[in-house]
Amino acid sequence: MSMRYRVAVQGFSPFERSTFQSFFRLAARRQPAYDLVEDLRLCDLAIADADQVAAISAVRSAGKLQRALFIGANDVGPGIARLPRPINLMNILRLLDEMVQPGATPARPAPTPPASPTPAPPSLSVEAMPAATSGRPAGPAGTTDFSGSSGFSNSVMVAGDDKFDHILVVDDSDIALRFMQTRLKRFGFKVHLARSGEEALERIERQQFEFVFLDVMMEGMDGYQTCKVIKRRMPPPGRQVPVVVMLTSRAGPVDRIRGTLAGCDAYLTKPLSEDELVRVISEHDAAFQRSFENTAAN
Repeated sequence: MSMRYRVAVQGFSPFERSTFQSFFRLAARRQPAYDLVEDLRLCDLAIADADQVAAISAVRSAGKLQRALFIGANDVGPGIARLPRPINLMNILRLLDEMVQPGATPARPAPTPPASPTPAPPSLSVEAMPAATSGRPAGPAGTTDFSGSSGFSNSVMVAGDDKFDHILVVDDSDIALRFMQTRLKRFGFKVHLARSGEEALERIERQQFEFVFLDVMMEGMDGYQTCKVIKRRMPPPGRQVPVVVMLTSRAGPVDRIRGTLAGCDAYLTKPLSEDELVRVISEHDAAFQRSFENTAAN
């Protein structure tokens, strides 16, 4: 029997709300399924920002406290489900499943984050990255410049998990690298960065990557040249050739043909569509798609 539940999101930043919208569009395909609604009064479950007084008040006024999951530092009350930031999308899905499954284990209180968290490894560090030094423009319209954002560490992310893939993002713009890293890490991928085609080839020689997101316009080896080498090079024993996704602001048919001839598996245009990103990952990564289907069982 199909189980569908209506979820309302209350509070949060525009970036976080956009994340929820894309995530739940994908989660609508699994069981139990969740559909986003705007009206708190019509929802079966609510996800609210525990750090916004107005969001807490709205959930309380709608009589949804016992059917709500709060995200943030504030303890809303005894027995109320809560998760700390940074937002962990898979944990949210698991807690929602517990709330709607008969006899499910009640959601546990959120642990208190340590006062001095262990810094991320250099290859994953965002805060340590310098501001963009490339002579290229700051980025296409619709992308987010994180170079001056002190709140970047509070973005939507999930910690790396062994069951998720390693992804390499290749771009000579630090802003573009930050943009892609933020969007991919929130789905649980272990994101590695390279600032040139040459560096990307060196990394692929040393380690297995399931995906390579490759910018077309780079100094030195461009994306087309780098893709050709990746696809033609024989991988070491036990490894597979990665899925290559080309990223470019050029959307003309000639550019797509060039990408196809270079051997790329998918072609995404900038500014990047969240839905298109999720679609490409799902099409080429069965494990990623299964992670949604198996959440309740885990």
